[in-house]
Amino acid sequence: MKRKQPDLEPDIKSAEDLGETISLMEPLLVGETSPHRPGLTDLALELAQKSAGFRHSLPSGLLSSLADLVRSMNCYYSNLIEGHDTHPVDIERALKGDYSQDSHKRDLQLEAKAHIAVQEWIDKGSLRAHRRRCMRDPSPFLRIAA
Repeated sequence: MKRKQPDLEPDIKSAEDLGETISLMEPLLVGETSPHRPGLTDLALELAQKSAGFRHSLPSGLLSSLADLVRSMNCYYSNLIEGHDTHPVDIERALKGDYSQDSHKRDLQLEAKAHIAVQEWIDKGSLRAHRRRCMRDPSPFLRIAA
């Protein structure tokens, strides 16, 4: 059997920096005069209604397990976007209090655990989530890198 050669080419090419400021896309709102606004508003309402209906149709045991899974998944991808690659297995281990001996990996696990705890507080209606996250986050991730 012939072995496949590894793909060493990057999947994503670097985007050209046009020197645009980030404020060009803030806020990401559809203008009040946009002809697309009514249709998008209707779609958003329909999505919210169907989402609420689906949520209420789930048994509470499944709802709780599914919420935990989605929080972990969101944590993984959100942190990955920030350049913090914490493998889902390491996130699961952190949630069980099983931390890596490697200090960087352990900090990533602590960050993931804090992220998930804050998301759970948000899901339960807590309003002071950001402050709580900062209180639980490991110190290396509270610093702003230049």
